[in-house]
Amino acid sequence: MSTDRIDAESAGADRAPGGGDVAWRRLDPRVIAAVGIWCLLVVLAAAAVMWWRDAPWWLHVCVPAPVLGVLGYEVLRWTKTFYRLTPERIELRTGVAVRSHRSIPRQRVRSVDVTAEPIHRILGIATVKVGTGHRITSSTSAALTLDALTVEDSETLREELLRRPGDPDADGARPETRPQAAIDWRWLRYAPLSVSVPLLGLAFVGAVYEWSDILGADPDTVVIPKLITWLSTTEHLWAVVAAAVVAVALAGTVGSLGLFVEMWWGFRLTREPHGTLRTVRGLFVTRSVTLEEARLRGVEIAEPLSLRWGGGALTYAVATGSGTAEEEIGVGNTSALLPPAPLAEAHRVAAAVLREERDPTEAVRLLPHTRHALHRRLRLVFLAGTALGGALVALGTLLTPVPVHIGWVTALVVYAGGCCFAVDAYRSLGHGITGRHLVTRHGSLKRRTIALRRDGVIGWRIGQWAWHRRSGLCRVTATTAGGRGAYHVKDVLLPEGLRFADEAVPGLLSPFLVDRGEAPQDGTG
Repeated sequence: MSTDRIDAESAGADRAPGGGDVAWRRLDPRVIAAVGIWCLLVVLAAAAVMWWRDAPWWLHVCVPAPVLGVLGYEVLRWTKTFYRLTPERIELRTGVAVRSHRSIPRQRVRSVDVTAEPIHRILGIATVKVGTGHRITSSTSAALTLDALTVEDSETLREELLRRPGDPDADGARPETRPQAAIDWRWLRYAPLSVSVPLLGLAFVGAVYEWSDILGADPDTVVIPKLITWLSTTEHLWAVVAAAVVAVALAGTVGSLGLFVEMWWGFRLTREPHGTLRTVRGLFVTRSVTLEEARLRGVEIAEPLSLRWGGGALTYAVATGSGTAEEEIGVGNTSALLPPAPLAEAHRVAAAVLREERDPTEAVRLLPHTRHALHRRLRLVFLAGTALGGALVALGTLLTPVPVHIGWVTALVVYAGGCCFAVDAYRSLGHGITGRHLVTRHGSLKRRTIALRRDGVIGWRIGQWAWHRRSGLCRVTATTAGGRGAYHVKDVLLPEGLRFADEAVPGLLSPFLVDRGEAPQDGTG
């Protein structure tokens, strides 16, 4: 590596076990230039806004002070940060007010992700994040971050950390990779089918509002009152509302297309000889995510309702240390194996990742659930519609008749829409076993089909709510060290759920089962 070296005494560090005389290294000094460029951009933007709004001179003088403070802190942080890679561990010493010394054994390293923001890319540096697959909290991972190294050093460090004894490239040669998938720009048609379209459209409206306020247009006292006055006098209010909805949808569609391009530009999924899967993607911010196959527990095919209508799906890896519910909606999701793509392509990639001839989520014939599950969903719809509509009707009887009419209309809408979703959710239910995997499917707004390795299941949880017991239903949950940690077989008859769990992982649940004779299969017993 080309980074500067210093000895352990000048770094103020103790010798690590097995570290020998391995020298400590500094981060690349260009990280200071990257922070400096961001600070300069902030100062220029603030100066432009203040000039536009004729701000007093002393504000122009005060703005650079905190920005220079941030830059000074970054310089001090760089001088206090050192790392080294020994034959047994990677270590990081950093901190200004509070000093910390992180040490990760190399055999515990499960992922090495490389990210480069636009300014990092211009300067030729990248951020390296070393993960162990463990988490300190549900939202904080126990990862070690090096911000930043040169691109060459980050690639070399990634390969050294992921190399294992006996790998084909153990002699130091550059490993050969096998492509598994690459971006197809015909998939861009799935971007407008994302649930983020209305959110992006509303975000655009909010951004216009905020910038008009910053630039002195004063929308609260000028623009909005004039708009309300105009709407109250126009004869074509419904046409105006329809045009506004179309405009917001159009803005959201353009935003979704731009977000798709930024996230998935140059996407490719490759398998490397040292037992890892690697995805590379990103236009402005490049992301390289490496997933060790040894911590792969399965795959998930997710079909949001709008994407399902278009014949598309999302593909996630069920792996240790990635793919939590919080990460799934983020642009930095490390478990994503494929952009929104045709369902057939999602199945093909899932099979390739699992090293199966056919995707288990497609190969198995899922057992449908009894109509008790449908009746339970319909009862929930009836209760929700009655409670919401009844509350409005009660409010109307006390105040004014208007909420009464809103209440019964709302109840009818909830009944009609809820019944459609209830039937769709019931039809989506299913479970089965095929080869090395158990498969479960559920959901309507976002239908999920999960193929979980049977040897990756570390426990079972059988749950029955009060309204479950009357129908003889239960929820069977397989717990694993990967992904969200728990995957459900929802609303299955208790005898069938226990049979499925015992057959999927023989011996794990059987010590807790009691033989009470032949259990009825119709849920009436």
